Amino acid sequence: MDGPQRHERRQYFRGKSRPGRVLSVRFRTTLHPAWITAETRNIGVGGAYIATTEIQDVGTPLTVELTLPTTDRVFALPAIVRWSSSAAPAGMGIQFVGVDVDVLLELNDYFSTLTHV
Repeated sequence: MDGPQRHERRQYFRGKSRPGRVLSVRFRTTLHPAWITAETRNIGVGGAYIATTEIQDVGTPLTVELTLPTTDRVFALPAIVRWSSSAAPAGMGIQFVGVDVDVLLELNDYFSTLTHV
């Protein structure tokens, strides 16, 4: 989908949760090893927006743990903070890095089943 239609779709979702993309997660950094519980507002195989007031600096490496509704398996995903905002809703955009291919495939299988608006 290219052009104005794609732009409209992006604008529609800007700042809103996408169906099935709200998941409970927890994350930590090497400098702050205590787990911080949060929630995604949008997540895909490349990264996520995590709604949290415990914002980390851009460039900070994270470990993000999540469980998909379709499995009991806990996924530990290495990530890097790419951007953050303290404006409501406060949060940060993260990029998953160095994720095992089998994990990416399982995440992709789950996300591909979600309804698109």
